[in-house]
Amino acid sequence: MELSEFTAKSCMSKTACEFIPKKKKTLDLSKIAQKLREKEVLVDIETPYVLILKFKGKNISLFKSGKIIVKETPEEKEGKEIAKALMEKL
Repeated sequence: MELSEFTAKSCMSKTACEFIPKKKKTLDLSKIAQKLREKEVLVDIETPYVLILKFKGKNISLFKSGKIIVKETPEEKEGKEIAKALMEKL
């Protein structure tokens, strides 16, 4: 996945950035969780619909639909940097 495949916007809460895929996706979160663990990303919670991750000091939700929410990050620039770094781990 590439960040250019996503639309970025600040979350309604103003304390997170949201990245929504431009095209419909369905991710295999089980395989992604395994790959992230191998690359030393902390998978805090794993369900078939969402992964809750700890990465670069932030809580991140990665949904089966491909949507990513970078929490505790009201600045879109910082959110993009973190999302891009996460995608490089995928």
